[in-house]
Amino acid sequence: MKYTFSYYNEDDFLELENLILASYTWEYPVWGLSRHEFCKGLHPAFLDHYHAWEHTVGVYRLDGRIAACVIHEGNYSGEAFFLFDSKERGSDEELLGEMVRFAKTHCSLVSDDRIKRSLTLFVPEWNKKLKEMLPAAGCTPTDRKDELYILEFKEKQYDTTLPQGYTFADGNTVPDFFLSNTHRFSFAYGGDVHACEYGRQAFHDLRQMRHYRKDLDLCVLDPLKRPVAMAIIWYNEAMPYCELEPLGVVWWERRKGIATAILHEAANRVMDMFPGCTGMTGGDQKFYREIGYELKDSPCAYHWEMNIHPSWNTESLNEKYSEIM
Repeated sequence: MKYTFSYYNEDDFLELENLILASYTWEYPVWGLSRHEFCKGLHPAFLDHYHAWEHTVGVYRLDGRIAACVIHEGNYSGEAFFLFDSKERGSDEELLGEMVRFAKTHCSLVSDDRIKRSLTLFVPEWNKKLKEMLPAAGCTPTDRKDELYILEFKEKQYDTTLPQGYTFADGNTVPDFFLSNTHRFSFAYGGDVHACEYGRQAFHDLRQMRHYRKDLDLCVLDPLKRPVAMAIIWYNEAMPYCELEPLGVVWWERRKGIATAILHEAANRVMDMFPGCTGMTGGDQKFYREIGYELKDSPCAYHWEMNIHPSWNTESLNEKYSEIM
């Protein structure tokens, strides 16, 4: 193979980020800027997985430059994403075959019984060559989609009305634990989850990322100045649109229009700061569609699984896994 391989190291982060930013000119990246910085900034302390990328992300170089990468969210969940420096690179059959093999061996989820391995691979619509190759590799398409919705900026200013007594605040004044508290109450995790205790550190680390901006790190405070909603926006002027990650509203303040208001406040701030930005991403829930978000892309998820028995088990004695994977 003409490419050289290495496991990810910290020096690769910015080169990968520049590769990602360049990809906005020819695709809606499945692995975009917000995912890249959110996973790097938040997940290590949030999940207590500090070395997941170094151990299980694969980088492929040509003439010393990163040409492709197999990456995941750093949580050992069995999901993988392929990054390329061009569409043409994404059609290189030899490279694709090697990347699929690496994803199976290094990114697959290990089941609780430590026998089954499973992988979910997200494939953009444009990558026809990869889609052609996956069935022969034992990967089947699923009904799962990683749908991308965008609110196109069609208004000069969006309505940001909050319930009486509620106010906006941002990263200039909001402490780290306001974010971790709001996130925990929004997504329902308790003391048995690592992030419950270490969420504050995780959001502190997230705030050190290259594209973090205090003015786009928004909170809504209740009349007693307690945080009840949060949203962070990520943007680089090489991108046509900005990205939301995450959005959360605490469970006891839902259905009051707070989520819509904080998204509209974010949109207004982005339009003021970056007139060239044309829109903002959101989630794939019904709520986003109801407030004007439109579907732009729908990458398909492919699934692979295999039982890998311990070497001492009789089921494993005659298996040559390298030939059947």
